[in-house]
Amino acid sequence: MSELENFSYLIPGELAGMAYPHAARALEELAELGFRSVVSLSRRAPPPEALGSLVHLHCPLADFTRIPSVDLLRAVAFLDRAPRPIAVHGEGGVGRTGVVLACRLVSLGSSAANAVAEVRRARPGSIDDPELEASVEEFEIFYRSDHDQATPAPFNFAPASALDRVVHGAERPGFGMAMWSASGIRSSIVPPPISAANPDPSDAPVEAWLGFMARQGVREVLCLLDEGELALHRIPLLGRYQREFLRVTHVPLEGGAIPTAESLERALAALRRAEAAAAPIVVHCASGDGRAGVVLAAWLRARHGLAPEAAIAAVREHARYFGARREPLKAGPAVRDLLASVPAQG
Repeated sequence: MSELENFSYLIPGELAGMAYPHAARALEELAELGFRSVVSLSRRAPPPEALGSLVHLHCPLADFTRIPSVDLLRAVAFLDRAPRPIAVHGEGGVGRTGVVLACRLVSLGSSAANAVAEVRRARPGSIDDPELEASVEEFEIFYRSDHDQATPAPFNFAPASALDRVVHGAERPGFGMAMWSASGIRSSIVPPPISAANPDPSDAPVEAWLGFMARQGVREVLCLLDEGELALHRIPLLGRYQREFLRVTHVPLEGGAIPTAESLERALAALRRAEAAAAPIVVHCASGDGRAGVVLAAWLRARHGLAPEAAIAAVREHARYFGARREPLKAGPAVRDLLASVPAQG
């Protein structure tokens, strides 16, 4: 008897929905069926040891309310690139699961109305709240607007690798905002009343970035921007971070240059602290691919013992699953020597 609850395919052989895998063998059964990837939309996620070789995205979404389009884009970007077949689950496999499945159909060319109808046909009872249905409609407007149709990861955000759940990389607030439509930005933030305690709505790119990171459970930030890059922001960015995150670490690295061993060690120390505290942390430079890529590759070597080439490859490949970009060698091949100098955990 199957231990997969509320399981059914939306796209045979490619994409399925299900309830949270409560049973001990549920994920093992999923792997036996040939599934290679899993998306968790609930606040809780299956324990890493239960996932085995499954590529996993934990993308917690709000339930029974309007879901920001930029959050849905993160799930859709993963569905576009992760190894197939892919299973998507929330808690019951009805609300959030149905929304993400419908948004995937939108990304493949369906209208929101047709996508919702198709999901409900394949999985009766899905998208059982008007706000959830409206989320699909808003996503269609967002997706069809002026952002890159290659389905990029929002804010170039993705985990460092499949080896841990704490360390992530991203671009700085506002870097890729040209690709997000006005509707996408609006759906990413809830404008607060203007006061001394609340930011001006004209700082929407920063607020959209902060709101997204909060919804992903990020609690710490490691900022690699140099002073000139920080000056590009109208507000004191580090001060704004300090209002939102439990810990803010600033290790300025010059863009296009190879970090010094001392700077890299300071960055790694911040990641070790975050892991020890089980506090998800995001590492960002400007674009999120070069300097952030170096730090993430160094983390994989220092924490998980990967050889330099393996660390570089892991950072690149895992980012691609999520629609993100990482290029640790952006500053040049000498990055390999820097990574080789990082002591690997035994």
